[in-house]
Amino acid sequence: MIPESRLRIFNQGIGSGDCIVYWMISARRSSWNHGLEHAINLANERNLPLVVVEPLAIAHRWANDRSHTFVIQGMMDNKRAFEDSPITYIPYVETKPNEARGLMERWIENASIFVIDDFPVYHPRRVMEIAISIGKSEIHCVDSNGFVAMRPGRTFTTAYSLRRHLHKSILQHMSEFPSPNPIPSGSELSRYPEEKVRKIFADSDTPITPYEFIWRICEVQDIGLDALSVLIIDHSVPPVQHVAGGAKSANKRWNEFLNERLMSYSENRNQPELNGSSGLSPYLHFGHISTHQILSEIFETFKWDISQITPPNDGRRAGWWGLPKDVESFLDQVITWRDLGFIHCATVKNHHKFESIPEWAQQTLKLHENDERPYLYSFEEFENAETHDELWNAAQRQLRTDGMIHNYLRMLWGKKILEWTPTPEIAMEYMVALNDKWALDGRDPNTYTGIGWVLGKFDRGWTERPVYGKIRCMTTDSTKRKYRTKKYIETYSVSPSKQQTLFSNVAANHSNIHYERRN
Repeated sequence: MIPESRLRIFNQGIGSGDCIVYWMISARRSSWNHGLEHAINLANERNLPLVVVEPLAIAHRWANDRSHTFVIQGMMDNKRAFEDSPITYIPYVETKPNEARGLMERWIENASIFVIDDFPVYHPRRVMEIAISIGKSEIHCVDSNGFVAMRPGRTFTTAYSLRRHLHKSILQHMSEFPSPNPIPSGSELSRYPEEKVRKIFADSDTPITPYEFIWRICEVQDIGLDALSVLIIDHSVPPVQHVAGGAKSANKRWNEFLNERLMSYSENRNQPELNGSSGLSPYLHFGHISTHQILSEIFETFKWDISQITPPNDGRRAGWWGLPKDVESFLDQVITWRDLGFIHCATVKNHHKFESIPEWAQQTLKLHENDERPYLYSFEEFENAETHDELWNAAQRQLRTDGMIHNYLRMLWGKKILEWTPTPEIAMEYMVALNDKWALDGRDPNTYTGIGWVLGKFDRGWTERPVYGKIRCMTTDSTKRKYRTKKYIETYSVSPSKQQTLFSNVAANHSNIHYERRN
């Protein structure tokens, strides 16, 4: 049984189909997955076959070669994970806009219960809402996102308030870990007939995605780009050649960080020229790795249990877990800040809009809206890294090249957009669009709340300044004084089409990842 706090049921009692369907739209993994575990439990209880459909839609604004490649590489890993079990796994890539909706409706009609990932933002949220509105089957929405369930019955306005809640409810959260490997528990299930699968696709006028197509895209480079060219998506945002998607790559990246860099995390994470961060945000965003797996392996590595917690339960950032400072610093990011974003976005529907920032922040920014800006840039100038500031331009080129910006520089990147646009509303609009389009971890609760933080969300008032008002200010000069940036600027000083990267020796090297062709 998965925790009640992670399950929402709609259209109860509706549906008399001949299988359980799991619509895998955000927790795109075969392990540590509450949604998959719940679907297997239901199939066992009802003695029905289980069908797992992993769809990838094109009918949304930011569908592009970059995100498509990353997700499809994950499909290859999932195909291998399910192939020796009786669970039917169907990777599906939409070829015409809105084709996926018709397919989903047919599967809902054929489901006894339709299980779907509960993700609070962007396209996955809309898909979940559509599934509920169709009304032809019982819908189970499952939260497989963070350590703290994203609907805890209250809201949090600061990281401190969430930490304080976590400190007082740690026993509950420690009891909510999903099964590390749920697939074997479905080993006695009957297999759903292939002819029925083909009929559902035919009835919805939807082509089954050929394995050959998925394999070609996983090859990236010219083979992958040629395969992607038939899709109606944005081909101007290329795949990140040196960062491969999927559970295999996610675990490789995680193990490297755990074994080589975790113990210097607090010191190195803000240094642009040191490989101090985990690099896991794209994998967490697309569900290729679970927060629960990360935490479980940290706790196992450091032989930690709750007896090591150091009272009082007062919401402090350091010293409570009873773990080394670098580990606690990482836990604060992967639990506190990540879960704060999911909880906020689950309860605040306009989380990506200016109106979602605190009232005090809105007031101070509006008060200074007519302040003279030192520079003003258009969206295109920002996107093409054509500002006067070499460090800002380097950060933007890293976004276009690597699909992410260094942790500390992402904050500076946002603060300068606020300073160089006519209004804070336009600044937020630009930040969201640039991040959603180019970032591998864009379209995510944490990127939306990170952008909100630039404008005062989850922060407090600071010394009043022109343009910023009481919003926290960051400057390029102070960043250069605090951290070494020369090599970073040199690395990202040329066209992003060159696909250069600062840490090529530790990036997921695509040449070392082979996608075996199988029939």
